[in-house]
Amino acid sequence: MSGSLEQFLTDLSRGLERTMVAVNKELTLRHRIKRTWSMRQCARFLNVSIQYLTKFANASEDFPKGEYIGRERVFTLHELMYMRALLAASAKRPFDYLAWRKPDDPLPVISFASQKGGTAKSLSAAHFAQYLSLHYGMRVGVMDADPQSTITLYFVGGEALSQMPTEETPSMVDFAGLFQSEDAPYTDHSPEKLDSFFLKTSWPGLRLIPAHGETSEGEIQIARLVREAPAGKSFYRYLRDAIDRWKTAHPPVTAPNEIVTDGKVDRARLEHALHETLDCIIIDYQPALTLFQLNNVIASSSLVIPQTMKGFDIATLSTFVTGLLGMLQHILAHERIEIGSGANMLLPTIVQRSNGQDLNHIGNLLEQCPTEILPVFYLRSDAISNASDVYQSVYEYEPDTPGKRKGINRFIENADAVNDAIISRLWPGLERGYANAWMNEFYDDDGGENAA
Repeated sequence: MSGSLEQFLTDLSRGLERTMVAVNKELTLRHRIKRTWSMRQCARFLNVSIQYLTKFANASEDFPKGEYIGRERVFTLHELMYMRALLAASAKRPFDYLAWRKPDDPLPVISFASQKGGTAKSLSAAHFAQYLSLHYGMRVGVMDADPQSTITLYFVGGEALSQMPTEETPSMVDFAGLFQSEDAPYTDHSPEKLDSFFLKTSWPGLRLIPAHGETSEGEIQIARLVREAPAGKSFYRYLRDAIDRWKTAHPPVTAPNEIVTDGKVDRARLEHALHETLDCIIIDYQPALTLFQLNNVIASSSLVIPQTMKGFDIATLSTFVTGLLGMLQHILAHERIEIGSGANMLLPTIVQRSNGQDLNHIGNLLEQCPTEILPVFYLRSDAISNASDVYQSVYEYEPDTPGKRKGINRFIENADAVNDAIISRLWPGLERGYANAWMNEFYDDDGGENAA
C-alpha cells in the first residue's frame, strides 16, 4: 500500500518521542550517582591501605565527614575528590593522588572506534572515563561522535545537562567548526567558546560534549567542505585543529599539592583546578567509517577498537582496519602528519568464556599480533543489563538484591582489569595490577585447555 512505510515511521516516531519525554523526566528528577562508597572502597580508589586512610582521617580536621549507614561510614564521589586533595597536599608524590597532566605533558586523545554496532564500544569508553575519575582523579573530556547518543546517556543528569540534549545543544560538529559562519565556509571558534561546549557532569572534573540527531550533520558538512576546499584547511583536520586551539589556551596550571591551605581544602581553588584543563579526551565513535569519523582518527593519539569475537565480526573488523589503513595511507602520501603516535590496541568484548570459537579467535590474534591485542577483555555478563535498565554504569549502579550485587561486583572486577590493562599501555607505571591478577585467575582457571 502506498504510503504505508511513511505512516509507520510517522507513528513510530511519535511514540518514541512520547517515550523519550518520559525518560527525560525520569532522568531530570533522578539525582545522578546516588551511590556512596565505604572507607575501604575509597582506600582502594586512592591506592592506599585502609589502615593508612583511617589514620589520615583521624589526623585531619578537614577530612570529609561522610554519612553513616548503619555502622558503616560512606562517602560521595565529591568527597572522594576532596580526600585526594588533602592527601596530595602532604604527599611526597602528590600526582599519585591527583594524576593531573603537567605543563609540558601532551594531551592524550583516546578514541574508541568500531565499524560494527553492538561491540560494547560506548560501554568501554564510558567505563574507562569513569575509571580514570574514580581511581586517579583525572579531569576527563568525553566527546560523543555517535548520533545515537549512547555515551551521552551515561552522563546525562549532571549540572549542565539535566536532560537529553536537543538540537540546540552544541555537539562535536560545532566544536570542529564544521558549520558555515557569516563570512567563511567553516567556523574557527575561540578557545573560550570551545571550552564552553564541554558541559559539566556529576563526575568531578569530567565534562561532556554530548551527541544528538544533529551530530549526523557532521558527514554532510564535511562533504560540503570537501567540495568547497577552503584554502589552508584539510577535510580531515577540522577536529584536530580545534582541539589544538583549545589545548594551547588551556594548559595545566594548578599542581595537585596547591589545593590545600592551612590543612583545609580551598573549595574555590579545587573547583577551578578541576575545570582549568583536561588530562585526556575520550572520543566515542559512531559505528561507521566516514570522513567525519576520520577527523576523529586524525585528532587521536591512541585508538582502542572494542570488538566482539564471532566469525562475522572478525570479517567486519578486517574490513574496518583495511579501510582505515587505506585512508591514512592516502593522507600520509600528501602530508607528513603524526597520527596515533600513542598506544593503539584491539580490545575483545562480550567474550563468552564457554565459547571455544571466541577464545580461539583471541588466541590466534595473540599469536599473530601479540602487541596489538589486549590479553584482558570484557567477558559476556548479564549483570550489565541491570545497570543499563536505569541508564547507569556499573561504577555508579547500586544493586538492590544480593544476587545482583554479586553479578555487578564480578563485572566491576572485569572492568577494572580491562581499564588497568589500557592504563598500562597509555600511561606505563600507573597501572594498579588488576589486569595481571585477572589474567592469572582467568588463564589458570582455563587450565590451558581453553586458554586464549
